[in-house]
Amino acid sequence: MRSLWKYHQDMWQFHTTLDSPHAYKSSPWAWMVQGRPTSFYYQGQAQGVTGCGADSCTEAITSLGNPVVWWSGCVALLVVLFCWALRRDWRAGAVLAGVAAGWLPWFTVGDRTIFQFYAVVFAPFVVMAVVYCFGLMIGPPPPAQLAGASASGVLAGRRLAGVVVSGCVVVLAVVAASYFWPVWTAELITYDAWRARMWFASWI
Repeated sequence: MRSLWKYHQDMWQFHTTLDSPHAYKSSPWAWMVQGRPTSFYYQGQAQGVTGCGADSCTEAITSLGNPVVWWSGCVALLVVLFCWALRRDWRAGAVLAGVAAGWLPWFTVGDRTIFQFYAVVFAPFVVMAVVYCFGLMIGPPPPAQLAGASASGVLAGRRLAGVVVSGCVVVLAVVAASYFWPVWTAELITYDAWRARMWFASWI
């Protein structure tokens, strides 16, 4: 038992005091907005090498999340927080609990060398927050006993607007996934195509 306890002490000491410099070290504050993704792999290729047909090609794997999902998730989490604080909606509370459990502990070791890809732990809850907001926008189906065609039409119009907005977000997320797929999978693309996907200097 003493050896097991010492083993856990050593693990805790190492992982809470690791502060060696790293080019892709990222603050937890930047994770939600994908401020500093980690470059797992990068290889430049000259023309004629491994099928490169341009002056310069690139193969890269970058831990960049889908910007549409994460950026809409930032807004969605604010809405979820509002719904939990004012309405005490248990569904909103469950989503917040998942995000908090996976994200907030990292703020206690802010000086440690940590990376943005740690956010994968609470990524499902960010998606749940977005879906929760879809549900708010679409709303419940109109009750069968709703009186008046006018009231029913207003509710149906609201649901249609919610479906359209939610559908647009989903379509944009799919388009973004297709666009960033090459830098998630080390697909051989031209250097210019890779550079076009690095929207911010902090992504390089």
